[in-house]
Amino acid sequence: MSGAEERIAALVRRGESEREDLAIAVLDARDEIERRRAQWKAASMVATCLAVAGTVAWKLFGKASLAARLGRAASAVSLLVGLARGFQRIRRFW
Repeated sequence: MSGAEERIAALVRRGESEREDLAIAVLDARDEIERRRAQWKAASMVATCLAVAGTVAWKLFGKASLAARLGRAASAVSLLVGLARGFQRIRRFW
């Protein structure tokens, strides 16, 4: 082998080695991207669940919810029943 052929063979070996190193680096990067994608997907799912739970809680227990309206109505009814009982007691004395 002449010097040029040896140099070409060395360059070919170096190219193969660098190609393998590059393939390994690309696989590592792909694995990292997939891992991050899975993390973001899980975080997105958790955030969505929290938003849905918050919305449902607000609809059920918020200021304008049915439960709040029933609570205010129950307070008013309780007040009226208490006044009616008091009026009945006072009326017994007359």
